[in-house]
Amino acid sequence: MTRPRPALQRALAGVGAGLTAVALLLTVSCTDSTSGPAGRVVGKEREFECHTERSGTGTAKRTRQVCGWEYELTTRDKDGQEHEFEVPSYVYRDCRRGSAYPSCINR
Repeated sequence: MTRPRPALQRALAGVGAGLTAVALLLTVSCTDSTSGPAGRVVGKEREFECHTERSGTGTAKRTRQVCGWEYELTTRDKDGQEHEFEVPSYVYRDCRRGSAYPSCINR
């Protein structure tokens, strides 16, 4: 059996480090960045909101109306303080009043 050359070892180590970095980035990007503080869900609210979006420059400027649902949860922490924050629709759907946040997500 022959031993790998140092250049090949460095290349394989670089590939391994690159794959580790990609896996870490995918993990971070899949986590919910809109999550709020832990606590009991004490309120839920959803609103249908519209806003105007502008695109283009110069004579190609365009505006359009963009509408959609916005979802909010209110949690109460152990100190009794309430926190209101926006969440994606699946979190709003999964977390009922009285459930523990964030453990209520995807049960």
